Amino acid sequence: MRRFTRAVMVVALAISAVLASQSVAYAGGPSVSGGGVVDGPLGTTSQLGFNASPSGGQFLCVMAGRSGGFPFGPWASVQQMHVAGPVDAGSLSFSGGVASFSGTATIHVVGKTASGEVMTATVTNVPYTSRQTAGGVGAATHRLEVILPDIGPMAFPSDGRAPLRSGRITIRE
Repeated sequence: MRRFTRAVMVVALAISAVLASQSVAYAGGPSVSGGGVVDGPLGTTSQLGFNASPSGGQFLCVMAGRSGGFPFGPWASVQQMHVAGPVDAGSLSFSGGVASFSGTATIHVVGKTASGEVMTATVTNVPYTSRQTAGGVGAATHRLEVILPDIGPMAFPSDGRAPLRSGRITIRE
């Protein structure tokens, strides 16, 4: 038991050191970070969290629970979708008040086909781009674009950017 406790402590300290070093890296230069609930048409509400700097970062977007089902690729109705991946170093850019970054994500989807069959799939190495504006509720916006194999580009929302229902996005140029 003592060895297990020591191992847990070492892992906790390592994670703390990584998070602290990321916070220091983001505090000094250009960055975008934030999270919250992104509003959208019925079925496309999502929760997201991200941080990006010129050296990279992380991105996570989850459409589950709050989503009423939306068409996506071979799914007639998606009940859960999870998009997560690192931010590519050097991909962070700013233009006209919009910050964007890109990377390669893993997407996990659970939904129903047109025949009602439940279909689950995980797709790896999916290129994505995240675009956002700064602010809080109703002011900040977000858009996620992915390029799916055999399907092509898709965006959430399909036009423009969706406002944050809760949370905050901070942009430092």
